[in-house]
Amino acid sequence: MLVPAAETWAQSTVTGPGARPEILNAIPPDSDYPPAPPVTHLLEGEVGRWRSSLSKKGVDILLDDWSEFAGNLTGGTRKAQDFAGQVAMEVDLDWGKIFNIPDFTTTITVVQRHGRRLSTDALQDGVVNPQQIYGGGGNVLIHLVYFYAQKKWLHGRIILTAGRYAPGPDFDSSPLQCLVMGGATCSQPRATSLTDGYSSWPGTAWSAVLRVRPTKPTYVTFGAYETSPLKGGTAGTDWGGDHITGVTLALGGGYEPAFGPHRLNGHYKAGMLWDSSPHAYNDATTDTPTRWRHGQMISYVAFDQMLVRNGKYSDSGIIILGGYTHVTSGISVISDQAYVGIEDVGQFAGRPRDALGLTWSALRYGPNVKSVWQPGQGTILLDPLSPNKPLLASRESIFDATYNVHVCNGIDIAPDFQYFWRPGGSGRVRNAAVLGVNAHVTL
Repeated sequence: MLVPAAETWAQSTVTGPGARPEILNAIPPDSDYPPAPPVTHLLEGEVGRWRSSLSKKGVDILLDDWSEFAGNLTGGTRKAQDFAGQVAMEVDLDWGKIFNIPDFTTTITVVQRHGRRLSTDALQDGVVNPQQIYGGGGNVLIHLVYFYAQKKWLHGRIILTAGRYAPGPDFDSSPLQCLVMGGATCSQPRATSLTDGYSSWPGTAWSAVLRVRPTKPTYVTFGAYETSPLKGGTAGTDWGGDHITGVTLALGGGYEPAFGPHRLNGHYKAGMLWDSSPHAYNDATTDTPTRWRHGQMISYVAFDQMLVRNGKYSDSGIIILGGYTHVTSGISVISDQAYVGIEDVGQFAGRPRDALGLTWSALRYGPNVKSVWQPGQGTILLDPLSPNKPLLASRESIFDATYNVHVCNGIDIAPDFQYFWRPGGSGRVRNAAVLGVNAHVTL
């Protein structure tokens, strides 16, 4: 993630390009909010001087690599180990420095994603993957993510963003949720990102977003987005209109205080998104005509609050977080999701950027959602009176624990443990214990 010299960040636990808009928009301008931790790079020396020289001229470049390995120790349908990774590059142009156009920037981001997902290989789970970095980008050489422009007025009190963007950075999300490796909540609840009207990194849509701060610690965000199940397609460049099914309108608001003499910062947010597209009702069988409904609603509340400060940075302390998301149930894969978590950054004086993270998430599937795992021939069916009815998914829970070790400038490595109750939601796949490692290198 890039660090503009005149700006500070809140919510800075994760430093990948995908979190940059969330972080830059989460800090009240001209306030006494705690500063962001420094972003370090592995390549310094001549490369660092070249990077700084370009930044002074209005060109910021970031290149990073994110790798995740996971294997199930117990449970699932078989034992397996999978690797998934992402290489990302972001270029930001500050047109105030280049052509003296104040407070106007453009961003382009591309990724290369690769690997396999453990959830379908061993857990029969098509919803929550232990490796959040997998998916969306396809196993292609280059996938275009962001391609947008942003204009600010009144010292950042009003921000307009337009282009290939997404609801992800502004609604029902937080980079704090990506301290752990699993995909249940990173960086938005899975119930939200499974819908066609909500795109998130690395998926995008044609977008226009306006964020207004009536007061320094409060904001209101309005968004309009195309709805497309492709979300840019495999390469991120499928921008044609043939696949557009409707429009998604979003409204959200939040309060971002810093309490007391230790400036215990927090974020409290709520919002809703409405997708006008036609959606087929969930139907486990194919012997009845498909029923359709126009309009799908996502509503959410979420918060994070620092309780104890360990250092001067915006995430240096003990932070609790949680949230709840509801999606129109009859036409959703996940209708309800709740999560809670706690993070402790900089607990040890000699390790200011080490971080402990614990999260628990509970998901309820929409009615009549087929389980990925289905009984094979000769197995005992749950309902012997309806032998032709497929097995349905109902509920699932995931616990995720990690400890991020800041090895040196630009390198973080985090062992991660996850436990899946009812993977895939069917109750027929054994609970699974998953051990993995998350490695992030900022070049």
